[in-house]
Amino acid sequence: MRLGLAQYSSAEIENETRFLIDFSNEMKKSFIEKRYGNDLIEIVIGIICVSPMFEQFFKPKRPKYTNEKKHIKSEGFEYEVEKCLEYSIKLDFETFKNFSEIEAKKHLSLEILKSLEIIETMRTKIKDFDLATFKKDLENYFKEKRYI
Repeated sequence: MRLGLAQYSSAEIENETRFLIDFSNEMKKSFIEKRYGNDLIEIVIGIICVSPMFEQFFKPKRPKYTNEKKHIKSEGFEYEVEKCLEYSIKLDFETFKNFSEIEAKKHLSLEILKSLEIIETMRTKIKDFDLATFKKDLENYFKEKRYI
């Protein structure tokens, strides 16, 4: 399972969100060898945390599932996706900017776990995926890190 985060944040909280790259990379390493079925092998979660003046430009996107292999060119990057679910969650800017790094990690971990409900709504497209085991493994990962 490839699991990663895409970050969309305001410059005002640049210092408060620096941890997201390492947070995402550590999560990715922990799950790269795991498989939960044949219909979903990659999940990309967009993390949106922008100041109120930028909110109109950064709305959470509807979940997007790509089944067949697809080559994408976007914002100077080229990559391939296959059996990939992309969606985003929005964090409250005012709350998040006041968190310490550990508080931010704990909050983000809980929000990611809550967001997994989206996979259940995609059951017509994502049939062969063990959501219960994936969610349990993710919870255990966050517990090991002491985020929850």
